[in-house]
Amino acid sequence: MTGLDDFAARFRSDIRAELDWERLAEMRAGVRVETLGQRAGRRRLAELFTVWYAGPEGDDSSWSAPGSRPLRVAAADRTLPSWPVERRRAVTALTRAFAEGPEPLPLTLPAYRVDEDRCVLLDGNHRAVAAHRTGADIHLTLWSLSGPVCESILPDLRHYAAPLT
Repeated sequence: MTGLDDFAARFRSDIRAELDWERLAEMRAGVRVETLGQRAGRRRLAELFTVWYAGPEGDDSSWSAPGSRPLRVAAADRTLPSWPVERRRAVTALTRAFAEGPEPLPLTLPAYRVDEDRCVLLDGNHRAVAAHRTGADIHLTLWSLSGPVCESILPDLRHYAAPLT
């Protein structure tokens, strides 16, 4: 385990999600670092949840919209036709750049652990989806916070209080 201070020093300035850093510090949230190479890294990346959502009709939605559900990295581009233009452009450009880069692709991402196996990305959603879209193997370093699964810590966590189907 690595500490919250290390996590914050590495990622705080990049995380735009409404994460309650003070409460995490009070609760002494834990941090786990996983490093997975090649196919194992790609499989783990595919399982991560993004902070992107699909609405009941399968189109892009917000976390707070009724009936919205979180998308895993492997499924995120199912809503691509309805993505905001900037997201589509950024993911497309990153996909091209990653396809021309080294393999396995090196990727370091921060996440929030909602149970033993599931994590929600706190930053790097564009990079994660683009890297997965290339089909390349991934060298993944995943830093995940462990704390309570409640929306007062992070609003997106309301989707994980009950098991996903």
